[in-house]
Amino acid sequence: MQNRRRPLSYRFVVGLLLAVMVTSGSFWVLAQGETSADACEPDNLALQIESLQAALPADFEGDTDLALGNLFRLANIYQQLAINCGYEPTELEINALIGNTLSLADVGTILAANAVGDDMDAVLADLDSVTGDSFTGQLLYNGMEPALDGSALGCSGCHEGEAAPPTEGTWTRVDEERLVLSQFEDYSDVHYLVESILHPNDYIVEGYTANLMPTNFGQRMDVQQLADLVAYLMSQDQLPEDTE
Repeated sequence: MQNRRRPLSYRFVVGLLLAVMVTSGSFWVLAQGETSADACEPDNLALQIESLQAALPADFEGDTDLALGNLFRLANIYQQLAINCGYEPTELEINALIGNTLSLADVGTILAANAVGDDMDAVLADLDSVTGDSFTGQLLYNGMEPALDGSALGCSGCHEGEAAPPTEGTWTRVDEERLVLSQFEDYSDVHYLVESILHPNDYIVEGYTANLMPTNFGQRMDVQQLADLVAYLMSQDQLPEDTE
């Protein structure tokens, strides 16, 4: 299966690039973690590196602490730039990156930094930057693909039984039954599904029990996994036979 996950340092690197962008207009193409084909041309790469070095100088004689910090930032930006331009790190290089990361932060901190979180406005904005894959979402839903923390989400355990609304027809019920309610007047189908996943107790479907679904999915998935899960649920437009 193709690995579509962003590098562990993605958010950190994008933050650095946005900071650099303020001082140099040369980096707007990197601000979203993407690099245009033109930006990867040798002459343009040389110009970008020259501008980066000017924006983040390593003046050890003038200010050693600042120079060390800039050296660290440059290394992260260079790595991301190389990846965006097609470089594939070797296993040895990847292991070195993992080792460096673990020397700076524990696994819990790393997972938290990559988790989608539970701020609805921020999550919905993040979802605009990725495309969900319903097949991967189905694997996540059925526990055949691990979540960010390495464990199964366990969705099908409840939704394939009678404890929770059935998987079949999820999107149809959202579109025809939920979004017509006044409390969801301004919701889209994606908004409703995301809120149901991240804040399951905000709305309980009549006939089902509150506090049944875990409330920590925002800490157990990254934005791509959430997008995949939502894509799978949106593919469920066929109502169960006994409700037709």
